[in-house]
Amino acid sequence: MTPSPAPASRRQRLSAALRESDGLGRLSTARLSALLSEGIHQAALGGVVLFSPESATTPAAIAGGFAVMLVPYSVVGPFAAAALDRWDRRVVVAVAALIRTLAIVATIALVAAGAVHSSAGLATLFALSLVAIGLGRLINTGMTAAMPKVVPDRILAATNSVLVTVGSVITAVGAVAAFAVLAVLGAGDAAVSWTLVPAALTAVLGVWTILALPPGHLGPDREELVAGPGDGPAPPGVAVEAARLFAGGLAVGVRGARSTPLVWVALTGVGVGRMAFGITTMLAILLLREAESEAAGGPVVAGMGGFGLLTAAVAAGMGLAAVVAPCAIARAPRILTVAAGAALAAVAQLVVGPTLDPAALIAGALFIGLGAQIVKLVADNAMQTDVPDARRGGVFALQDALFNTAFVVGMVAVLPVVPDDGRSAPLMVVPAVLYGTSAVLAVVVRSRSGTGGDRAAAHGAHADRTAADRAGTDGPGGPGGR
Repeated sequence: MTPSPAPASRRQRLSAALRESDGLGRLSTARLSALLSEGIHQAALGGVVLFSPESATTPAAIAGGFAVMLVPYSVVGPFAAAALDRWDRRVVVAVAALIRTLAIVATIALVAAGAVHSSAGLATLFALSLVAIGLGRLINTGMTAAMPKVVPDRILAATNSVLVTVGSVITAVGAVAAFAVLAVLGAGDAAVSWTLVPAALTAVLGVWTILALPPGHLGPDREELVAGPGDGPAPPGVAVEAARLFAGGLAVGVRGARSTPLVWVALTGVGVGRMAFGITTMLAILLLREAESEAAGGPVVAGMGGFGLLTAAVAAGMGLAAVVAPCAIARAPRILTVAAGAALAAVAQLVVGPTLDPAALIAGALFIGLGAQIVKLVADNAMQTDVPDARRGGVFALQDALFNTAFVVGMVAVLPVVPDDGRSAPLMVVPAVLYGTSAVLAVVVRSRSGTGGDRAAAHGAHADRTAADRAGTDGPGGPGGR
């Protein structure tokens, strides 16, 4: 009997599968360029709105600024992103990236002219930020939904974990670099406008890279669009078709999210975790502002510099998640991996939050970022493997809407009770309770659904896709929707 060959190592399998990918390099370059640009852009806005000496950063002002920039896309995103499931994703993403670049250039001109300190100028800044950030989320949604088109099934979980986490780290690197520059130069108009220039340049790189891919290369699958459930003949006019697609976007996302218990539990974990992080972010900004005003010259962990350190700590935790999550997904039920990630974030928040010490918060942010990112990576993996391609864009858009809205909801929810200096130990415990609730929910659903609702990724994405196809055929009331 001929002995079987020794199994290839994990690194060998990954290298071989990557050589088989078609377009992953360009897609990754476009994605990471957009995320680097997003990090720089958001940090520069923070310099103008949150930490500028001319800004009165009250809790309501902080929540209002985030709401203006994030919530509008959260409302429109699930409808507009339906285009990702019907039109060429390459074209949709490229057009969105080009418009986003123009919005950043307009922001540079506005800040350089010193117009942001008037009411009209600030309103214009928020409007341009809304466009840039909203389209940034749409771009990321489209490229995440397209991942299964360029990555072999057997390394989809590992590749996605690496790219999602590297993307988060790249965003944080851009933000930390911008925060560092502004912490040294100050949040003046000239410094902010020059800081935004690299954001525009990297956005242009993203446009060029995505257009280098062949038409139709990123999906969606034409055959699924023709044979998909509930898909009739296309209306005669493009405008009519667009209206129908946008109106059905949210329903598509919700139906796809109900594909398996794992998908909706993971999405719930992402949403509840973002709400918790919104509360922590609100309190952290206020604590850092207060620490900066209390000490002459300011300690290291204060103001914009302290916020940069906090962002870096969260990014470091996300980087660790890129190593931990693929191993956990391959070896354990994914729904229990969600529970473990949420539990880790809960413990970290409970240990460091009530201290109200900025230095302790930065140390704890490493583990909060690790736990929350594990939940996010499992959610991405579940949506990529358990949801049919014809619905995947809608589900990712739904997650993006949930991601943004829950963050703002967390901030707004504590407005009636948050002190102006952020010093409230009981409020710092609330995020820990929310993370813990996500962990308990995942364990309860796992115990009630058994192993049928979740398979470790080691069983292969093909089996997951088969289950997703059944969900698409049976509809939300069939076996896949229970």
